[in-house]
Amino acid sequence: MSNDWLFLRQCARPAHRIGRHGRPSTRATTLSMTAPYSLAFGPFTLQFPQRILLKDGTPLKIGSRALDILVVLVEQAGVLVSTRNLCDSVWVDNVVEEGALRVHLSALRKVLGDGPDGARYIVNEPGRGYRFAAPVTRADAVDPAAPRPHTHAAQPSNGSESGSRGLPVTLARVIGREDVIAGLTDHLPERRLLTIAGPGGMGKTTVAVAIAHRFAQRTGMRAVFVNFAPVSAAASAASTIASALGVAVSSGDPVPDLIQALGASPVLLVLDNCEHLIDAVAVLAEQLLQGAPGVHLLVTSREPLRAEGESVHRLAALPSPETVAGVSLHDAVQFPAIALFQDRARAANDRFALSDANLAAVIDICRRLDGIPLAIEFAAARVGLMDVHSIAARLDDRFALLTQGRRTALPRQQTLRATLDWSYELLRPEERQVLRRLSVMRAAFGMDAAAAVAAGGDVDELAAFDAVTGLIAKSLIACAIDDPDHPYRLLDTTRHYAYMRLEEADELDDARRRHALYCCAIFADPVAAWEGKAPRQWLAIHSQRIDDVRAAFDWAAAQDREPQLAIDLLIATAPLWFHLSLPHEFLRMAERAIAAAENSDLAGKAQHIELLAAYGHALWHTRGPTAAMANAFDAAQAAAQRLGDDRLALRMRWGVWAHRTLAGAYTESLEHARAFRAAAARTGDFSTTQTADRMCALSHHFLGDHDIARALIEAVMARDKDPVRATHANHAQVDAHIAAISILMRILWLQGETDAAMALARDCATEALAIDHDLTVCYGLAIGSIAVATWEGEVALAREWTARLRERTRRRGLAYWDKWGEGFEAIHEGRPVTPAGATPMQLEVFARAGDAASAHALIEAGRADTPSWLQGHLQEAAATRGVRT
Repeated sequence: MSNDWLFLRQCARPAHRIGRHGRPSTRATTLSMTAPYSLAFGPFTLQFPQRILLKDGTPLKIGSRALDILVVLVEQAGVLVSTRNLCDSVWVDNVVEEGALRVHLSALRKVLGDGPDGARYIVNEPGRGYRFAAPVTRADAVDPAAPRPHTHAAQPSNGSESGSRGLPVTLARVIGREDVIAGLTDHLPERRLLTIAGPGGMGKTTVAVAIAHRFAQRTGMRAVFVNFAPVSAAASAASTIASALGVAVSSGDPVPDLIQALGASPVLLVLDNCEHLIDAVAVLAEQLLQGAPGVHLLVTSREPLRAEGESVHRLAALPSPETVAGVSLHDAVQFPAIALFQDRARAANDRFALSDANLAAVIDICRRLDGIPLAIEFAAARVGLMDVHSIAARLDDRFALLTQGRRTALPRQQTLRATLDWSYELLRPEERQVLRRLSVMRAAFGMDAAAAVAAGGDVDELAAFDAVTGLIAKSLIACAIDDPDHPYRLLDTTRHYAYMRLEEADELDDARRRHALYCCAIFADPVAAWEGKAPRQWLAIHSQRIDDVRAAFDWAAAQDREPQLAIDLLIATAPLWFHLSLPHEFLRMAERAIAAAENSDLAGKAQHIELLAAYGHALWHTRGPTAAMANAFDAAQAAAQRLGDDRLALRMRWGVWAHRTLAGAYTESLEHARAFRAAAARTGDFSTTQTADRMCALSHHFLGDHDIARALIEAVMARDKDPVRATHANHAQVDAHIAAISILMRILWLQGETDAAMALARDCATEALAIDHDLTVCYGLAIGSIAVATWEGEVALAREWTARLRERTRRRGLAYWDKWGEGFEAIHEGRPVTPAGATPMQLEVFARAGDAASAHALIEAGRADTPSWLQGHLQEAAATRGVRT
């Protein structure tokens, strides 16, 4: 670059006046006969050897010293020129102070419109010097009237006329884009108009420039870079291209001159940052493609041009690991997002090293920044100031944190917020409003969801639909065509930005209320969940909504903002929490909602009753059969009876029965089972009758009535060849078939049919684990498979299943089920079980397996409902301690 600058100055000024450093004087005016060429940046063009500065084809008035400064800086674009060297280059025959330089720089900046509110061209590095920050392209001037060869073959006459000389040089390593660059380069010959579209900061320019370099080197075709970022007027689009090509414009419309100059000569034009001039560039692209058959256009924009013949490539985010678990350092750096962070972090702080200690934080940063390269680079730049754990912890305030872009970058790419501000300001008013409203969505969504949440006020459903399609086109909504149920989503960074705009517009409560109402509506039919025969399909559709439900409930329940809505939402979504085995989290929300209900006119009404029942089920799985569980179901049943709602009262009785069974009150349990059975017979409902017989079988089994229990459970299984996997009466959401065979295998073993019992135990464990529903796995393993395997002495198998059980109980915080696992582990390891906190049902199983501590705890409790199948063991245990049973 420095040699080019010397060549320019020697050609532009005769050497008959020599200054103090032997350099040509700047006062000469005679032009040399060097070949004409131009240097273009933004809407400006410097033409040589005339030394004329044009903006959009119009000459500008500029002082000679200011022009000299501009020439020096533009010829060394991107290079830091020290203050002393800049002064010596401009004032070759005088010694001047730095103040004079600042005066002329101020005048130059005024001509260029350079400043905080405009494009940045000249950047000062205090104490060091000045740098020209904008991309500069060089082109040989073309005389439209001159004859040109009519051929499609590249005919470079020298290095300045062909190849990639007119392209910016990429200074940083391009990471994670090789496949895209290679693929699009291969396809470029057959695609005369190729648009690389994507959100701001995705690296569109980087990829386009890399493709252009590679394509020019491969084909010899001339490639010219046209940067539209500083161009604000659509009418200047054509003249900006003309300036970049060095085409002299002979009229007010540059297009004819462009087409005539280009003719059939092959040239690749890289049109960068087109989104704010989208309509003008689309028209211009079609004109150039039709009038100049040798032209290829490579376009970058946040939305496609929608021009004839356009091919669009949506540039995707850089992949990062979906989870930290099981990811080694070696594996992690194979992901482009992690590799980019590591590379840029090392550039910011050469002491940085990716390690086991910081890997989780780096993965978290890259995932939460959606794999957007610019955002990752902003985060990595902070490594020079703070450790990665601090960066990760502050990402919720990412727009304040990620503010250190390159000084030479465009203003809109110097902070994360500026990048999104640019896109936002280009939207139509209704698109802005819809984007703001959709920021309350936490997960992917469909068009129905978008309309429900975004429509309202001046935006009807049709307008919301149009706005969503516009936001997709402008890369502000991501679209996954392989998910027809939930194809749309906001990238996390975009959502944070839009939510911030929602708060600024004072529209937050209205949008969150619509969001909460939508969540209620999609879960409004709980029967679809309780009685569905395809829980996997139901879960596949609804499980993605869990984050939306959390957010909607938190908003509605906060400060008693919308207590009715919070309760409706929790009742409607109860099936989801149990299907996902999240009773612990549901419990906390239910306690908040119950407190709100009991202080309102909802107390004792159906909603309150449903809430108490769901709360009781959550207590079972998290804390076991406590007094709180009994109180919840007893109160719910009494309230349902007062309402005269027989079906609701029947469901509440199921909960009362469940508590009594778990608590070891088997005689009372059987009474409730029989009452349920009588009521079920009156309904004539098949699934309710099946549930009743299953309840009676369980109660009889725990009392030791094996023949009755076996007949009942085998009849249930025989009648139900296609079992309802989740019934309305079984809110605990334990798979009905697993529950049935868990009891049957115990009965078989206690009746001496141990081989058949073990076969069922294996089948039960295999099927429960395949269903992969935590509560079903816990029930099937703890109540059935592990108990029978332990009794049978199949310790290795029982150990394996116990490990699988505790893996889930610890992960979900299921304390009741974890107590089962803790007791089984003690028995398998030859240790006494710790009876504290164990229920009678658990102690009975442990005692039957030979644990003396459990047997002694049962003896001391003096219960009346001791199962007949356990009494002999308790008598033996009592004899060893001299205690009467």
